[in-house]
Amino acid sequence: MYRLASVLLVLVSLNVSSQILPDYKAMYDFTNSDVSMQGVRELKTMEDGARSLSFKAKFPLGKIDISSEFHESQDLITTNQYTMSAKFAFITQKRIVKFDQEAKTIGSSGKFEWEKSLPENLEIFDPLNAQIQIRKKVIQGAKTFSLLLPDIKTGEIESNHYTLNADAECEVGAVAYQCKVVQRKRPQDNNRITTYFLSPELGYLIVRMEDQDEKGDTLLQLKGLL
Repeated sequence: MYRLASVLLVLVSLNVSSQILPDYKAMYDFTNSDVSMQGVRELKTMEDGARSLSFKAKFPLGKIDISSEFHESQDLITTNQYTMSAKFAFITQKRIVKFDQEAKTIGSSGKFEWEKSLPENLEIFDPLNAQIQIRKKVIQGAKTFSLLLPDIKTGEIESNHYTLNADAECEVGAVAYQCKVVQRKRPQDNNRITTYFLSPELGYLIVRMEDQDEKGDTLLQLKGLL
């Protein structure tokens, strides 16, 4: 069943390089220096055409729920809202970033409070739907590219630079996949490097993501499609 789902995903994904990526649901492991958990990432399309990408996980002392809501055409992603809520023991945090396309503003509520003007004629991503654009750029054959994202703490629009590196092998269960490797660097954060491993056989799905900064290493690893 897993291999059949993989083949179907590839057939839909690679039809045209600028196609909207298909919905999927998959189990992932997430680990860092503080916590280890298993959760579900899901990309889905609503009845009204809006799309969402989410990651939901539970662990012994808490849970985490991250989601991105957006609209997508073949060549453009328009972000509506990014939400992150986390509970650990008796501590609860929530962050909501709203992109008001009519008022041309970005506003944050919850742990961080700010409001900024939304730059016109620029495609602004959030931390989740930027990963969709990374997949699309690699499918289109890009070797280097940049994406604009707001700093979640301050709202400042920052450029994130991506470079396609040499392919590498990644294992999902007992299956090894040859992956495209994309490395992200941010000029404003010299000590942080994020590496994405995308499997062409799985429709350029992100099967592994490594994030390294001064706080330690974070790993997101695909366990299987659902």
